[in-house]
Amino acid sequence: MGAANSSQLKGSSSPSQLDWIAPCSSRRTPSTKNRFTALILRKYVAGRFSRFHSRRKSRPVSRDTQHAFRDLISSWSCSELAALCAEMESACAVRELVLIAESARSAVSSLSRDLLNAFQNCIATDCFVLFKDGRYAAHLAVLCARSRYFADLWNSLEESTSSATPMLRFIDDGVPHELFIASLQCIYSGDMPSSVPLTERHKVNHLLFRLGCVRSLHDDLADYDFATKGDCTLIFTTNANGTSSDESCIRRIDTLEYRIRCSSAIVAARSDFLRSLIERKRFRGERLNIVIDEQLIPRIYAPVVLYAVYTDRLDLSKVLDGCQVSTSSLNEVQAIASGRRQKTPLRHAIDIFHIAQFLNLHHLAHSCEEVMVSELSIDTVGSLWEWASEAGGSAYVRRQCVAYLRNEFSRICSSHVLFELDEELLHDCLLSDYVECSEVEILESVVRWGEHELVRRMEEREPNLVASTTHSISRRGVRRSELDDVELKNILGSLLPLVRIDYILPPFHQSLNSAYKRGLLDRSPNADLLGQRYPDSRSPDVSPDAHWFDHSVPRRHPAGPRLLLPYITEARSQLRRLCGSGADVLAEYRRGVVSDRMRIALESTWAHVVNLTPEVVSEQMRALVERRIVETLRTSELIKKAFSCGCAHHRDLAVEQVRLRVLRELNLDDNCMEVLLPVPNSAVRDSYMPRHYSSQPALTVMSVWPDLTNSTYISRPDSPQSEYDNENGGEYPPDILRIESMI
Repeated sequence: MGAANSSQLKGSSSPSQLDWIAPCSSRRTPSTKNRFTALILRKYVAGRFSRFHSRRKSRPVSRDTQHAFRDLISSWSCSELAALCAEMESACAVRELVLIAESARSAVSSLSRDLLNAFQNCIATDCFVLFKDGRYAAHLAVLCARSRYFADLWNSLEESTSSATPMLRFIDDGVPHELFIASLQCIYSGDMPSSVPLTERHKVNHLLFRLGCVRSLHDDLADYDFATKGDCTLIFTTNANGTSSDESCIRRIDTLEYRIRCSSAIVAARSDFLRSLIERKRFRGERLNIVIDEQLIPRIYAPVVLYAVYTDRLDLSKVLDGCQVSTSSLNEVQAIASGRRQKTPLRHAIDIFHIAQFLNLHHLAHSCEEVMVSELSIDTVGSLWEWASEAGGSAYVRRQCVAYLRNEFSRICSSHVLFELDEELLHDCLLSDYVECSEVEILESVVRWGEHELVRRMEEREPNLVASTTHSISRRGVRRSELDDVELKNILGSLLPLVRIDYILPPFHQSLNSAYKRGLLDRSPNADLLGQRYPDSRSPDVSPDAHWFDHSVPRRHPAGPRLLLPYITEARSQLRRLCGSGADVLAEYRRGVVSDRMRIALESTWAHVVNLTPEVVSEQMRALVERRIVETLRTSELIKKAFSCGCAHHRDLAVEQVRLRVLRELNLDDNCMEVLLPVPNSAVRDSYMPRHYSSQPALTVMSVWPDLTNSTYISRPDSPQSEYDNENGGEYPPDILRIESMI
């Protein structure tokens, strides 16, 4: 246990070295193999066994733990197994709600919506479309990019016109005004307006065909040459002093290093920040030259940002390589000496994300977040989480990092990446009920992480002042016997309580005994939230396994066991074996997961939302949040499944996930509101809380043995009977299933 399983000890050849903990500064890099041997291994060996290697690495539960769980449930009764399966199915529904809440983000405006809004509200218009006796403000770049008719018309008028604002005559003044407006809206949005009747849409399509607007909005803007036909120039310089006047641009014309033209109309429609600059310059009659300090927005990302503005697509292949100005030659020398590689897509996405946040390009920011999440790996999850946790980071990326660590924890805990993870990241991960790893591996990983952190602190307290000294920790390492277990327990003070030791399999694992022996875990009797003492769930005066399937007994961890797929598979298989039928014994439970009484109770469910920040969030917003939460609680099928087992933890967690999803979709802080639910009365509890266990589904003979319907009572196959669930002292133990009408 502990350091014995550390990746730094895998190279130990003798048992006497098992107690040896190498310092973090003494890691050895793998030796370089012969090129020919490496080629043979990569071509003929790695390709054949990579699939088996990946399966072994991705196994959330070891075979020993799976066998221990099988032995654990081998003596359970049918009702106990059904209770566990029902609670796990409820946990599966809660997990879906967790995933939805973690993926929730505020809605962002698309390209078509922004352009249509700019047309309807006359934002940064630069031309007029003449129709009959009226003129309508429009954007020349959009019309020319989308319509061949307007492009040809502007080419013929560009040299002869003397007006500062071009006037473009519509193709046909004889069409109705409604069709004229609908055609312009189609040009801007790329979609047919909903106000156009179905009988009139073919006329709009014919008018668009006459205008030469036959392609999609994104394709037209992507292929249009804004670099030569744009009316606005972005000037990137390294010594901008906050001024953007024409005179300063002329004085520094020799020092400017990169210029790119763009469409002021489309840029103003997508970015509120740039819109204010463009409108101010037009009001003053200045040229549309925007000087940008390259320390703020590097030039290499200008084509990427503009392409995303035009198309809502993030294309990192448009990053300009080799033209970013270095602040000093020392950086270039250091990069050459260290053999630094080019920036990865993850680094580019982070840089562009900050640019998008500064320019209020929310759709581009979401695209960057998706790239970051797609680049998540074992090597990047720690550093990306640290960036996302900063002030200018992304809460969405932070949540996805925790979710990735939760899903890949079994692989990460067996690699050196474990020691690079932040304590807060581990804490957020282990809080979840859905860590894909067994409890014994979690305990071992937490202790190894704490031992590594303790060695690092010892290195800081005893630095290697002389490189050749033999007493230095960085040189000789440290033995486990030299570690201070009291300090180690203090280091792990926030992590060890998250290990659910009551669900470690086998119950007396050597790693658990070692943690007790070292004083890392407390042997004192457990206490619930009210301070009441109760016996340990493993003591002989109560059922030693009741805490697995019955949440009404005192639990050290109210959440119960973590949801692991191997556990669900084993429990269902054992339940089918006990019932003597290959049919799904929980089919009746799934079909009638909510009884009529429970359905009525859910339809009348109400929730009160308390605004914790009334000075920031208005009452109208609070009412909107409350209405959405109540609607979800009443109509969501996942909520019905989560509430079905009667577990208070699942109910509260499901409501919490609904609250988080609604707040995140409305771009509100996660902690600005809380939800208060009424305590369910006895009628509501009876609608989803079964007879013997509060987590046991109501099983009938038809659901367990569908082939036997004529017997008065039926005994399940031989198995040890449970003494725990016969709490009412009835004539029949719950291991005897009777026809529902006779119970």
